[in-house]
Amino acid sequence: MMAGVTTADDFSSELTLVVNGTSHRLRLDHRTTLLDALREHLGLTGTKKGCDHGQCGACTVLVNGRRELSCLSLAIAHG
Repeated sequence: MMAGVTTADDFSSELTLVVNGTSHRLRLDHRTTLLDALREHLGLTGTKKGCDHGQCGACTVLVNGRRELSCLSLAIAHG
């Protein structure tokens, strides 16, 4: 997964996430976690929301070959 980010306004950004080889263009609030971007905006519900504190590991995804806790990571941080 990788992303390209451009700021749309003071509250949101447009980003392109490449997930499993498919490019997805999104406009997200700056506070949106990677977990919520995947589940709520892309409909990819395989990543689970567990404790929402990064302790259980249910939200773990691979970002550029490295494990990330998507509940603790902002979507725009992956640009």
